[in-house]
Formats: sequence, structure tokens, C-alpha cells
Amino acid sequence: MIQVVSRELDIDPADVRRRNYVRSDQMPYETGAKLRGGAPCIYDSGDYEALLDKVLELSDYSSFKERQAAARAEGRYLGIGVSSCIEDTGMGPYEGTTVRVEASGKVAVRTGAASQGQGHHTMIAMIVAGNLGVKPEDIMFESADTAKFSHGVGTIGSRVAANVGPSAHDAAFQVREKALKLAAEVLEASEADLDIEDGVVRVNGAPDLSITLGELAMQLTPMSAMRVPSGFDPVLEATSFDGSSGAPIACGSNVAEVEVDPGTGEVKVLRYSVAHDCGVMINPMVVHGQIVGGVVHGIGNALFERMIYDDQGQPLTMNYGEYLLPLASEMPRIDVTHMETPSPLNSLGVKGAGEGGTIPAAAAIVAAIENALTEFSVEIDYYPVDPQYLTELIDKGTAQAAE
Repeated sequence: MIQVVSRELDIDPADVRRRNYVRSDQMPYETGAKLRGGAPCIYDSGDYEALLDKVLELSDYSSFKERQAAARAEGRYLGIGVSSCIEDTGMGPYEGTTVRVEASGKVAVRTGAASQGQGHHTMIAMIVAGNLGVKPEDIMFESADTAKFSHGVGTIGSRVAANVGPSAHDAAFQVREKALKLAAEVLEASEADLDIEDGVVRVNGAPDLSITLGELAMQLTPMSAMRVPSGFDPVLEATSFDGSSGAPIACGSNVAEVEVDPGTGEVKVLRYSVAHDCGVMINPMVVHGQIVGGVVHGIGNALFERMIYDDQGQPLTMNYGEYLLPLASEMPRIDVTHMETPSPLNSLGVKGAGEGGTIPAAAAIVAAIENALTEFSVEIDYYPVDPQYLTELIDKGTAQAAE
């Protein structure tokens, strides 16, 4: 719809978006819509216009018309497309976490959410290790085992960071507080004078007075005839179901630059730029991988992947060769920049990132193709945009122009 407005009124598509964005000073913004569970859809935070400006700068958008004109003089058809998205993430009701210090000094972290390659282990290990004063490699992460953590909801809708993140943070904090309280009793020191570093509780100013977290865990699980210190449970662990109080809204703007061969209908994605805001990034490298991987999915949606059925509803697309997944050779240069607008809906300020690369991709690429083929009056209302479909649209536009 934004492309239609832009085309019919001859307004730059970036400007149409800028005129219609919810402004940052309107946050939190009540949309009047409802989320899947019936809760009101409220944009909690973000600066959509600033995010658009970042991706326009990243993509050299302001100089594109010169590049397009130079290419056209050579008989090449370049196009550029813009797309923006918002995503409700972090849906409830919860995704709890248990953090437990073992006698070995290792820290067991258990949650119900399953991972399919999103980097949950790395992310959650960083949160627990940072809060508990241990090394990430000392974290033993287990997930998706109902025998070890029975209350899991699921890894859907970019909800893990915004729910497991806060619960892991809270559980680790509770274990830290319990460890400091016990260490103060064992070391005969004030809790205010204690700190934890590399799994060791030390008295500030008296480095020889120390005890490891593993030794503290053993204090709570003594041998027969011994006693658990008064006022403590017999394990150095905590379970939390802290999460997001609503649905943090992630957002992004993408710019795709393509070259189209009108004779064959071939589309090459030359360059792809992403500006994304998923709140506070726990591990920027993991987030980058999520976004780039999502863009690859989106390019596949836009240009390659399609299920085909016959008149009786039987699938003709029977393998990945026929379904046509994109290869590395089809992938363009992908540039990514980030904004970090903390969400007020959870303790870490995080928003989901799992789908942010995919959502705007098809619209950006379709818009870029239309822009490249303006003189053929091509309007695309279906994807994937395969060569046969595109050449039919070009032929149609050429015939209409001749008439």
C-alpha cells in the first residue's frame, strides 16, 4: 500500500513512510488493535524515523538515482525498494529458568524453551555468568527437557530473549544473594564487604578470606550427621518466572537494491541494508547472525521458494530442488546497523530478534523490482517473483504502452 501511494502520488517511498510513522514522543502508543491473546497492542518504545534515516544512510539511498541513471545509460535496469516493519515479540505467559550451583563449582541452568540454532545457550550463559560472577564456560545449559524443567511454553514469536532472559537474570541474582548471605556467615564478614569473581567469594580488602561457590554449595548439602546452616534451603539454587509484562515491539527498516534483466526476468539482489532495533543486545554477534539469516530467508521468500499444486491439490513441489532454496551464490552484500531502544516491559530492556530480518524482505525486494521496471509499468501483487512471472508482466506492460 505504501508503494501504491508513493507511485500514484509521485512521493518518495521513504517520505511516505516518514509522514505516517508513529513518533517516538507518542510512545507508548495504543494502536487499538489486539494481540493474539486478546491483550491490547501497544508500541512500547522505538524511534521509527531515526531507524529509517540510519538505513537510508547505510544504503547510500540519496545517491541511488545517479547510480540508476548511469546504469540505464549502459542498458542496465537498477531498482531500489524500502520496507519497514514492526514485530510483537516476547509473548507470555512465561518461560522460567532454574539456576543451581553444583558442588563442582559449575552452574546448571535449565529452561523449557527449545533452541533450533538461535544461540540460546550463549545468550543465557552470558546473562547468568555476568550476574553470578562466574565464567560463561562454567555454565551447564539444558533446555527442552520436561523431566528437568516441566513448565515450558515454546520457542515461537521471538519470545525467548524477552522471557528466558529476565527469568535467567532474576534466578541468577537470587542465587548470588543467597551465596553472599551464606558466605558472610561462613567467613564471618559483612555481606556489603563481599564480592564474587570467577566463582570465588572474597572479602574486599582481605583477599585471603575467600570461599568458592562450589564450597558454598557443599555447605548446603553436607554429609550424614552434619547440619544445613540455619535459615537456608539445602540447595544453592533459585527458579524464576520473571518475563516481559507485555509484548515488546521490535522494529526495522530495510533497503534492497536490485538489477533486473527485462529480457530474461532474472533478478539479482546487488545490495541489502538493514537497520534494526531489538532493544538491548545481549550478544551483538548472535543478533547479527539472526538478522542476516532472516534476510536470507526473506530473499528466498521473495524470489525462489514456492509450493506448486495441481488441479486436484496434489503437490508438484516434491523436493528442495523443485522448491528452490537460495544458495550462497544468490546472496548479496548485507549491511546491518542497530539501534538499542530499551523496552520498559522487562528487566533487561530486550526485544525479540528472531524474525526481524525476514519480515520486511519480500516487500523491499518487490518494491525494488517495480522501481527498476517503471518504464514497463510493472506492478507486482504476488511472490515469489520468478522469471516467467516477471517477463509476463513486462510483456503486458509493453503491450499496454503500445496500445
